Amino acid sequence: MRKTTFGTFFELGGRGAMESLSRTGLDYVIIDTEHGCLSEESTADLILAAERGGLLPYVRIGDTRRPYVLRMLDIGARGLIVPNIRSVDQVKEIITHAKFPPIGNRGYCPNRTTGWGADDWSKDVFSYMEECNRRCRLIPQCETKEALEQIEEIAALPGVDGIFVGPCDLSIDLGIPLQFDNPILLSAIERILRACQDSGKESVIFAAGMKDAVRWARKGFDSIAYSLDASVFIQAYQNLISQFEAEVRA
Repeated sequence: MRKTTFGTFFELGGRGAMESLSRTGLDYVIIDTEHGCLSEESTADLILAAERGGLLPYVRIGDTRRPYVLRMLDIGARGLIVPNIRSVDQVKEIITHAKFPPIGNRGYCPNRTTGWGADDWSKDVFSYMEECNRRCRLIPQCETKEALEQIEEIAALPGVDGIFVGPCDLSIDLGIPLQFDNPILLSAIERILRACQDSGKESVIFAAGMKDAVRWARKGFDSIAYSLDASVFIQAYQNLISQFEAEVRA
């Protein structure tokens, strides 16, 4: 049976939090530099901590300009989740920044992922560029009406490795804010999933709770990005306190 991968958004910050998550069985974390209070320096430390713990470190970028895309890849992001996509041309530009030739035009510079050029796998430049294009995944988010209307073309672009469905912002943009069972949103999600399947690209979706996580996995999504580390942390302690108080009163 095909494995559905399972990850979470990393918002809390701190190496200890990342090291703790690496003991949970998660497949990946998405270090959130769009909404999280994380600098490039702290992101580099978090990527290193994730790598040491066997977690794939993805980064949701808050800036799609070339220097920022390059720096996130050079410090070791294994994938870029790209929010607020509104056009095919926007995605094409990001591909140019994020992928080496012949797919894009990423700038070359020895970096920490290759020991600044000392590691054997980076010695042959053509093999290095090919491997970077394979291992550095580019995953635009579909969370706007414009992206939805063009999703088949976006998903089919060479250099796009997957599509990330953001149900929260997509529902807002469709005029049905946070109505996750609304037929309009469900139809949109089905369309995005079909576009991924037809183009052979990975399908990833955010799930705020376990009910939705299971639903989307059963629908055929390749990966579930489950909630936020902070939300799970709060919920765990709320449940613990509720359990304690119930048992004390029993």
